[in-house]
Amino acid sequence: MNLDTKWLEDFLMLADMQHFSRAAEARHITQPAFGRHIKALEKAVGHTLIDRTTTPISLTAAGRQFRTIAQNLVSQMEAGVKMLNGIEQPLQNPIRIATPHSLSSPTLLDLTEFINQEHNLHFSIDILRVDFAVEALTEASCDFLLGFEILSLLQPPFQNLCIGHGDFLLVSAADERGGALYNPLEMKCPILKYSAESYSARLIEQYQPKFESLNTYPVFESSMCQLHKDMALRGKGLAWLPDAQIRQELDTGKLIAVSPQQFRLPYQIRLYRNSAPLRQDAQQLWDYLQHSVKTGWQINRSWQPN
Repeated sequence: MNLDTKWLEDFLMLADMQHFSRAAEARHITQPAFGRHIKALEKAVGHTLIDRTTTPISLTAAGRQFRTIAQNLVSQMEAGVKMLNGIEQPLQNPIRIATPHSLSSPTLLDLTEFINQEHNLHFSIDILRVDFAVEALTEASCDFLLGFEILSLLQPPFQNLCIGHGDFLLVSAADERGGALYNPLEMKCPILKYSAESYSARLIEQYQPKFESLNTYPVFESSMCQLHKDMALRGKGLAWLPDAQIRQELDTGKLIAVSPQQFRLPYQIRLYRNSAPLRQDAQQLWDYLQHSVKTGWQINRSWQPN
């Protein structure tokens, strides 16, 4: 296969700009020459990469797959040239992980620490809303997505590993006696709501019929679990929070799980990737976690009261 590296750079520019003339201008070549480069690249790889029937133009399924390959090839080559020229790089091609706020701490921190017990890898982390994180993985802007169950990623061209599980728990700040400050089974209580577009809101909605007896009224709304956690710790209301995020607060009694056998919403923690080939270090991470899961390791297990 004969591939000109400039074709790869042209293709990546077109994938970003979704417009032939603007991409050609950005690459400082004429549009006819730019178009010939893209056609030559498609001929070399044996697939149509650009869907020219859409407005703006878009990538075909093969194009989305090849985008990851092209980005990896270009970044590896740039890193190699810089290394030869002695140009210092703070991080050389870090493994790119996208994750929502709810799993950024401590779950993601625990994950990278676990990986680096055996491998010296570098990471670049993007904290994104779930739909933006899915878009980043789809467009090959990240190598992995750490998230909950995301239906669109549970099918080809994506792969996933279930690396943990747990429950969203209904929690309250503690009162002066160490009990729950708010108990909706005994009184009408304020509750912190999730924005309708968030994963947490959709999860709670699935189980809503089971919790019609909850005597609550909303006082606050946000899509961020961390904000709900901070508000709950300040005694502003009840909150549904993933046990992975509040294990320490539960164990120290700063947050109280209200009737945890009754009020728990199960979730899974999954690491998602595109099926396109990964760089060596990213593949090393995937293989290590795949082996660890097979031997029984999990990043999180459901919290149980003492």
